Amino acid sequence: MAVHWAIDLGTSNTTVCEDNSGNPNVLHLDELARPEPVTMTPLIPSAICVLDENCRKVLIGQKALAYNWDGQATGFATGFKRFLGTESQRPLAKIGSRTITARDAAFLFLRELINAIEQRFQTVIEDLTIAVPPSSYETYRAELLWALQRIKQPSNWWQRLLQWLRRRPLNIAFRTIDEPVAAVRIEACKTFETGRAQVLAKQSLRIGGDDVDWWIVEEFVPEPLQALPTYRILLKWEAERVKIAASSGQVATFTFRQHDFGTLDYHKLSDLLAERGLYREVNDVLERLLAELWEVHRLDVGDIDEVILEGGSTLLPEIRNLLADIFGREKVREWAPFESVVRGACLFAAGAPVDDIIYHDYAVRVVSEATEKIEYELLIPRGTRYPTPSDFVTRYYAPSQDGQTFIQLQICEVGGVAGKPVQWETRPDGRKVFVPRTEGEHAFCICLNEGDEAIVLDPPGKGRSPRLRVTFNIDADRWLRMTVHDLLRKVDLKVNEPVVKLR
Repeated sequence: MAVHWAIDLGTSNTTVCEDNSGNPNVLHLDELARPEPVTMTPLIPSAICVLDENCRKVLIGQKALAYNWDGQATGFATGFKRFLGTESQRPLAKIGSRTITARDAAFLFLRELINAIEQRFQTVIEDLTIAVPPSSYETYRAELLWALQRIKQPSNWWQRLLQWLRRRPLNIAFRTIDEPVAAVRIEACKTFETGRAQVLAKQSLRIGGDDVDWWIVEEFVPEPLQALPTYRILLKWEAERVKIAASSGQVATFTFRQHDFGTLDYHKLSDLLAERGLYREVNDVLERLLAELWEVHRLDVGDIDEVILEGGSTLLPEIRNLLADIFGREKVREWAPFESVVRGACLFAAGAPVDDIIYHDYAVRVVSEATEKIEYELLIPRGTRYPTPSDFVTRYYAPSQDGQTFIQLQICEVGGVAGKPVQWETRPDGRKVFVPRTEGEHAFCICLNEGDEAIVLDPPGKGRSPRLRVTFNIDADRWLRMTVHDLLRKVDLKVNEPVVKLR
């Protein structure tokens, strides 16, 4: 029976799980992992340390931290997950003349992690699921796919031949699932029996453990010391240590270079989190989630049966109390916060059915004839359940001038501005349009298919009557597909062709 593997790739820590016959098991990889002090879950620090310019010698996890014990290893990098989907070329470290980008760091981390798993268990990973943030763009998933294909596709012809002779596949079955697939409706917890786990709504909070660590550093450490690159990693480690201790009710002293900068306890940390706006952000996210549940499904707080706490941030002061005040203490479950996502990803890979929804809005990028500015015309609204009917959306497109020889349909993923969905303006003709006011708002609208070939008009366009009828649908794998019909020639130019994968 096939073994399904899952990775919860975290900003600070990563967990790995294997599922054989429906029994998920979180792995402890010796030398790479460390037990989390509260739950004892084996966590692999999401860190790398590159030792040579060719990136052949790379340490990850606890090994990387140990090598960089003094914070001065030039090839050390962490926090790459945060930049992977939007700034994959962001430089994070340097070894000799080689710059290590966020893309490089993610690839090297996954390469070494997969190699360690395969060597430890004398197996070949052929089926892998990685949990991803619900607010991440499709480019994040594409970066993971690129890394895995590069890992599993040897570059030398003789290695590919050897792999073929051993009957090992050249590729890997890869899928993603949102980290917490939130607000899931299941019948008496019998997902496999009923064949249905329905996602009703999703929201995302962009504040994580790393942010809290740096808040603590800023609270205790003078700015000149914070600014020294040599000390930044060491200061963060100390902040993480006192954060964990204070969250568990202890009193911890922030110590660096044999100097005490002050103490932190549960109440001081709670005050700091309140001051930095964490509780306000959590409340805002929950309000948006509950509003979406009511508007779409007419469900309120009383209809929610259980709230599962997931991730290290749920161990921070007052987070559990905040949720208990909203949902009721008896509904809050505090089981294995560092394991629930990776275990769920394993169950999903093994066939647990999830009836999911699209998280972001998707739009066609157009230029307004009136203002000559870029606008985004809504195509697929967030919350759309898939797969959809084959004629889910139909649009008509006309040439903008006589003699036009092609029409380019640029599909853009429209994320939230400041963590909130954009506000679509309804035009008199019924179209919903988003007009960014700043460069920052434009940055949340990412074109996914700029490299696609344009749709050729032959003969060239003439007049302003619609020339193309384009029908869109979403398949079971979240691919947006389109059928393009030339109204003049009365022929199909494309039939159910995949365009982009949606999130």
